[in-house]
Amino acid sequence: MNTATPPIKFGVCGLGRIGAQHCQFFSEDRERYQPVAFCDVDADRARETAAKYHGRPYVDFAEFLADPDMELAIIATRSLDHARHAEQALAAGKIVLLEKPIGVTEKDYDILQRLDREYAGKLYCGQNHRFEPAFQNALAIIREGVLGRVYSIKLTKHHIFMRRSDWQSRLDCGGGQLSVWGPHLLDQALQLLDGSPVRDVWSCLRRVLAAGDADDHARILLKAESGAVAEIEISNSVALPSPYCVIYGERGALMYGQDQKEIRLRHLAPGFQWGEATASTGTPPAAEVWHEGADKLPWIEETRPVTPDVNMWDYVEIELARHLFDAIRKGIPFPVKNPDALEVVRLTEIVKKQNAQFNWVE
Repeated sequence: MNTATPPIKFGVCGLGRIGAQHCQFFSEDRERYQPVAFCDVDADRARETAAKYHGRPYVDFAEFLADPDMELAIIATRSLDHARHAEQALAAGKIVLLEKPIGVTEKDYDILQRLDREYAGKLYCGQNHRFEPAFQNALAIIREGVLGRVYSIKLTKHHIFMRRSDWQSRLDCGGGQLSVWGPHLLDQALQLLDGSPVRDVWSCLRRVLAAGDADDHARILLKAESGAVAEIEISNSVALPSPYCVIYGERGALMYGQDQKEIRLRHLAPGFQWGEATASTGTPPAAEVWHEGADKLPWIEETRPVTPDVNMWDYVEIELARHLFDAIRKGIPFPVKNPDALEVVRLTEIVKKQNAQFNWVE
C-alpha cells in the first residue's frame, strides 16, 4: 500500500457488541485508519472505549457528528435508529458505514433510497458476512461451472436452543432474527441467485424460545426470475443443526457445515454429457432397469478446505475495513452495492407483511 495515502479518521457511535468489534478491528488497521471519536448513551462505556483507543468520548450524537477530525462515522446504534442516524451523519458531511440491518421499517427504506441518491459515494452498507471465506469459496466453485446451472440454494443459520433475553429479542427495539441474521443470509442468497430478480417470496416466522416478543425462528423462500429458488432458515431453537449451505446444480452439488471449515463437492466429470432419451408411456419391465442409475455415472467427489484458514468472525471485519478503505481512498468499487443492501430491506418488509401476527414497529 502507498504509505503516502493518509489514514481515514473514524468514529464509532454505538459501542455494544458489533460497535466494539468495529472499534477493535478498524483501530488495529493502523495504516488505513485512525480512531478519533467514540459515542454511546452509556457515558462510562464511551470514556473507557475512548481511553482504550485514544480518541474523544461523546454521549451526545450531535456533538459526536460535530467532531472536526472525524471523516468516517460508523453507525452501530440500535437497529431502529440506523437510517435516521445515517441521515444525520451524512447531513453533517461525514462518510457513513451503516451497520445492518440498515433499515427495519418502510420509512427507513424510503429514507435510505433517498440518501443513496443524494449522497452518492458517501453511504456504505456493512454487510460484513458477504466476506465469509466459505461463502466466497462457494461462489468461486459455482463460477467454475462444475455444478452446472444452479437451481436450488439452502442457507441455514442454526443455534442450539439459544434463549435470548436482551433487546434483540424485543420488537420495540428492532430485534428478532429477521433483523439479526436475516440481512446476512438474504444478502448471501441474492448473490447466489446471481442477480436474477426475486419474483416471489414466501415466509413463516415464529417465536419459540425468545424471552421477548420477537421472532427467533425464520423460514424464507425466494424464487428468482431465473427459476432458481433460495431457501433460508434461521433459528435459535433447533437441537440438531443442519448444514449451513447446500447448493444444487444440474451437474452436481456442494455443501458446508455450520463450522464453515470444508466444502464437500460431488459433480459429474467435465466431459460427461447425457445421451438422447425419450419417455415411454408403457409399463416399465419388471426385471429390467427402468432408469439410468446414479452408480453408473462418472462422479468426481472432493473435499476442499475453506481458504483462507482463518477465524471467520475476525476475517469478515478485517475484509470490511480493507474494502472500505479501498473504496474511499482508491475509488475501487465497494463489493456491497447499495442497491443490493436496499433489496434486502425490501424483501424484509415483504416478510413482515406476511407475518402480521408480530407487532412490528411501523
